[in-house]
Amino acid sequence: MSSIHKIDSPTIPNERIYQNTTGTLMMHLKRAGVRDVDTIAEQMDDLRQQQLSEGIYSFDSFSCLGSDASSPIATSLNQAPHDCVIWSTNLYLGLNRHPQIIEKVVDAVQRFGTGCGTSAISGGMNILHKKIEAKLQQWLGKESVMLFPTGFTANMGALAALCQENDHVLIDEESHASIRDGIRLSPTRRWISFGHNSIEDLQRKLEFSQRECTGKIIVVVESAYSMSGDICPLAELVALKRCFNFLIFVDEAHSFGLYGEGGRGLCYQENVIDQVDFIASTFSKAAASIGGFVTTERRFVSYFQWSSNAYAFQACFTPADAAAVLAALEVIETSPDIARTLHEKNAYMRLRLKRAGFDLRSSQTPIVPIYISDTEKLLKICFELYKRGVFSVPVAYPMVGANDGRIRLIVNVRHSYEQIDRTVDLLDDLAKEFELFNAKDMRTPSSLSNI
Repeated sequence: MSSIHKIDSPTIPNERIYQNTTGTLMMHLKRAGVRDVDTIAEQMDDLRQQQLSEGIYSFDSFSCLGSDASSPIATSLNQAPHDCVIWSTNLYLGLNRHPQIIEKVVDAVQRFGTGCGTSAISGGMNILHKKIEAKLQQWLGKESVMLFPTGFTANMGALAALCQENDHVLIDEESHASIRDGIRLSPTRRWISFGHNSIEDLQRKLEFSQRECTGKIIVVVESAYSMSGDICPLAELVALKRCFNFLIFVDEAHSFGLYGEGGRGLCYQENVIDQVDFIASTFSKAAASIGGFVTTERRFVSYFQWSSNAYAFQACFTPADAAAVLAALEVIETSPDIARTLHEKNAYMRLRLKRAGFDLRSSQTPIVPIYISDTEKLLKICFELYKRGVFSVPVAYPMVGANDGRIRLIVNVRHSYEQIDRTVDLLDDLAKEFELFNAKDMRTPSSLSNI
């Protein structure tokens, strides 16, 4: 271990143990000039062990569940195992236990075996993968569809190949890590973030890029944001194309399967799909499987197939996963009542939370963020929720802004109204216990005159 950057452990006094996450500690160390990985790892582990010994939330201390993840009730396997209501998974429609889908998966395993053995370009795809491509091409109306092993690598692989040295890439400041990683891996050296969902800030930066850029201008957004649960103003975004020449790349991971006719997504619902140049998404959420896709013009797919390492050098998702995707797409298209029920439960939970005075900001989707700016209170409340039978996870800096910590609740169609009521009541009790309404963490109920 390097002696230059050695810092005696622990670097954080015990009285501040609640106010830090391992992520914030890592950022503090790097800002202090510590670059030695051994030292950073040692300090992060020390803090985690302190938090565990003090009974404070640590994300890996009880995140292993003993039943299927879409179930509203699961058993944590760590720290005094007990049943919890689960609010942390993205299996929105609960299709991973749908009998029709399981039957198709079993048939696929018997017919095709387990793994694919190689990448798509080396012959790893089979007829099930091709059927998915054809289905998505028909659904979304683009010239071509390209499958990736995961949704993460769909974003990362496509953007790493698309963005070139002289291009300007403008991304929403809340863009997913897969988007940022793809841009960092690309040859471009000019990528700029704009204010979250701020068309005004984007326009200012487009004006700059139009003057300075000698290559393409690419704007990257998510149609529904995974951390804040709000929705991109897609119609306003595509309207900017009347004044500026740029490509639009939209990640529909948290809207595909949930919005639009047949689950086609928000771009389809907002009638902007023809103006969006690239749509990417995942099958790991509404479709209850694994894998991802990008749909765009055929020429770009031909290019990506030979220029995207995430496609060319990564094995395909398995035949069983492909069968699950196909069956899930059929259920989503033919059973719109499932998504309708999800949205009804989402609306009910939001109404109850707002009436209780919780700050949900501009969120709309089944991702429901409870904003708590005080990290100490955030960690303690999450741990109290767990002890009382409600499992969720805190989202804190550096995953979000320093004062934007939150508990993220993800509504699943299999949650009952009784479980929603129980969770909201418990949150209300904890808000009073930790005096959240007396602080600036949340709005008070009296401010919600429109409820």
